[in-house]
Amino acid sequence: MRASSLTALAALLLGALSGAAWATPRITVEGMFSGGRSPIAVGPAPAGVSSTDAASCATCHAEIAAEWRGSLHAFSWTDEVFQAAYAVEPMAFCRNCHAPGATTAAPRGVAADDGVSCAICHVRAEHVLGTGRSPSAPHPMMAVRAMSSSRFCAGCHQFNFPGDTGRGGAHFDTAEPMQDTYAEWLDSAAAAEETQCQGCHMPWVDDARGRHRSHRFPGGRDLSLLRSAVDVAASARLEGDHAVVTVTLTPRALGHSFPTGDLFRRVEVTAAWESDPASTVRVGLAREFRNVPERSPHGGITFVRRQSADTRLAAAGLGAPRVLTLTLPGNPSGGRVRWSLDHLLMPTPLAASQGVVVARNRLVVSDGTIAPSQGAPSP
Repeated sequence: MRASSLTALAALLLGALSGAAWATPRITVEGMFSGGRSPIAVGPAPAGVSSTDAASCATCHAEIAAEWRGSLHAFSWTDEVFQAAYAVEPMAFCRNCHAPGATTAAPRGVAADDGVSCAICHVRAEHVLGTGRSPSAPHPMMAVRAMSSSRFCAGCHQFNFPGDTGRGGAHFDTAEPMQDTYAEWLDSAAAAEETQCQGCHMPWVDDARGRHRSHRFPGGRDLSLLRSAVDVAASARLEGDHAVVTVTLTPRALGHSFPTGDLFRRVEVTAAWESDPASTVRVGLAREFRNVPERSPHGGITFVRRQSADTRLAAAGLGAPRVLTLTLPGNPSGGRVRWSLDHLLMPTPLAASQGVVVARNRLVVSDGTIAPSQGAPSP
């Protein structure tokens, strides 16, 4: 064999060996998350990292870890509102999303305390995943470009009903979305303008080294975010022995339905005479479900839980503002109307039955008092 051929062969072998040593597996969003079908196995800790616990990440990423520790991702399992609901329907499907690192039916320790931890999104195949690579990182890194897109969030925030039986013995329709946030975003003006979920829920914040995406993950329990989502205008007019209250909701920084996410979420618009709280009337915006009797493929009749209505405010770019009209009985002399737009984690009776106090369940997004006018309402 000629020397040149030996050199070429050696180079080929060396390249193959080097490629084997440094090759990284292909990571896809679809392969990272289970949609609640099973726990999430992140695998061994990458070289240079002591463990996949959040505490290990915090040794170098203290500021980001502190943001995450105060977020609902960190409390996804221990949150009292979730635990109250889980006590009623303790389904593996719920557990696999809220304690994805747990491998037992009773999550405890780090799997419970960390909830949706750093590693659930950032560790696979013994690599730390990010939107790019850092040559100075003390551990192997892999760039997953989808991490900066809404598609990544869909791994946990877009899924259909499970095949399990729910409370009351009704079956779920597994072709119907249980959480439809990503699909709502796809139809919105935000998607058309290429504004990703991260733009609102992981805004850029300054730090000592420049800036980073916040890991506070504000959502439906963040009052400032809720208030930025919708503009509210209210007016009232007297008509004989009652008042007609008109509340107009205009989506603003809203890239999905309002409310979105968990199927129990609802928005309520209320109105009452300021002098008589008992006069309160309300209109709810929510997904409504009912158990429908249907013939089973195996014979007989079974009940299937199906969506019967969706009255939520659509995302920006999907139609005109929503105008709600509430009729308020009575006409007290000089009376003023108190109105409110509230965001609820679940319907009030359900919250009461699960021991969730009003202060945890209800946030006042916008409110005020107005003096009813005679004649046509103000525009």
